[in-house]
Amino acid sequence: MVRRGFWQEAGLWLTILIWSLNFLAVKIGVGDLPPTVFTAVRFLVAAPALWLLAVRQGGMGIKRGDVLPLMLSGFIGIGAYQYLFTSSIAWTDVASAAVLMTLSPAIAAVFGHLTGSDPLRTGNWLGVVLGTVGAAIVVLGGRTANAAAAPAALLGDAAALGAAILWSIYGIMSAPLVRRLPPLTVTAWQSIFGLALLVPAGAIGLQHAVIGWRALAVLYSALPVTVFGLTFWQGATGRLGPSRVLVYLNAEPVIAALAASWLLKAPLTLWVAVGGALSLTGVYLARVGSLPQEARAAGEDLSTPVQWSSGRLTEQEVTCKIAAKDERISRD
Repeated sequence: MVRRGFWQEAGLWLTILIWSLNFLAVKIGVGDLPPTVFTAVRFLVAAPALWLLAVRQGGMGIKRGDVLPLMLSGFIGIGAYQYLFTSSIAWTDVASAAVLMTLSPAIAAVFGHLTGSDPLRTGNWLGVVLGTVGAAIVVLGGRTANAAAAPAALLGDAAALGAAILWSIYGIMSAPLVRRLPPLTVTAWQSIFGLALLVPAGAIGLQHAVIGWRALAVLYSALPVTVFGLTFWQGATGRLGPSRVLVYLNAEPVIAALAASWLLKAPLTLWVAVGGALSLTGVYLARVGSLPQEARAAGEDLSTPVQWSSGRLTEQEVTCKIAAKDERISRD
């Protein structure tokens, strides 16, 4: 059990590292390819790879009732989100885009409260407010030298916020799918459906594409980022729930901004640092303590893949979980 928890934790952090560096890969790639072309080519490479892997590991078979959820989540999480993600990085600087897109956990927290599946407490609401204030500071005052010279900085900021909203919705929509279907199967079908939106837009943008060495960055986005990262993320979402895995996105802007500052020579201003710190603190507060009190009392951790359907546990279930954890600790 401990070993499974370790590899799950390590896999999530590896995914976050890969995704953080993807901000740089996209920034480099869109120097030659327009966002529509970059995103379309990325999934033209990734979708067949995902299909082949899914067939080898159990097949692509789905039930009729799964078609519509897979299609809608593919349109949102692959088609619309990926286009906004790529466009935001093309139009603004890496640090601003990364900070704004990391608001996904706070947005998911609000969605959970509105639907009644995960009610927010006072501290959680404080986190949502702080996250929003931090994002506003980044947008209004956190212009780096690169962002000031960006082709459409405010438009890129808006695209990043839109991407954060869509990623939250995508995680919520994918969670029930990956609980009953293999993550590879879910990701492959979503990628195929997403291509229905990406390919036509990419074909229109081909006239502005330049085939140079920077276009090779699309391979990084297609293979390690999408094939490995997205598939592992889907599996973790099914085991732990969207709220618990979204918290890991908090580290993305820090890694992405530092990497951009080092590799792309993108200077960071005090406003970006302050806004980013407030945003990350807000995201953390928006999610911390959002698990049911009984779950925290039971000492749930990443090695215990429990799904919180109703948000409440019976007294007997709590007792059993505490006893099971104590037994596991003594055995290990």
